[in-house]
Amino acid sequence: MSRRFAWFLVLLQVPILIVGTQMPGAWRSAAETSVHAPFPLSSLAHLVLFTSIALVLSMRPIAWPAGRVVLLTLGLALLTEGLQFFAVDRHPRLMDVGIDMTGALLGLVCGCRLKASSLIEMTRRQQDYEA
Repeated sequence: MSRRFAWFLVLLQVPILIVGTQMPGAWRSAAETSVHAPFPLSSLAHLVLFTSIALVLSMRPIAWPAGRVVLLTLGLALLTEGLQFFAVDRHPRLMDVGIDMTGALLGLVCGCRLKASSLIEMTRRQQDYEA
């Protein structure tokens, strides 16, 4: 993946988060009711988006350190919750920040696992080449 495409993926997800955050509560409830979801879809969407953002930022070609990824995602989580003060029938909750940060940490863990498996595979190939 090129650096430009990685940034495109990250920057594509941020407006999706912002638009979803500003969606009036009645629209969100209607969307969740129409698909008969047994759980809040907006929470799942935030978990998936934050996982994806953290994963892309932690992997190459961007490869930010974990601390920077956590700070950025925490800032984004606080921003999206703060914006809910301006949305109709929406209220910010600290639990939602926790859900967002769970997604970010999940993305970091997945990134670490992918890096580790990639490193193991590269070491195996090098050993096979030398043998």
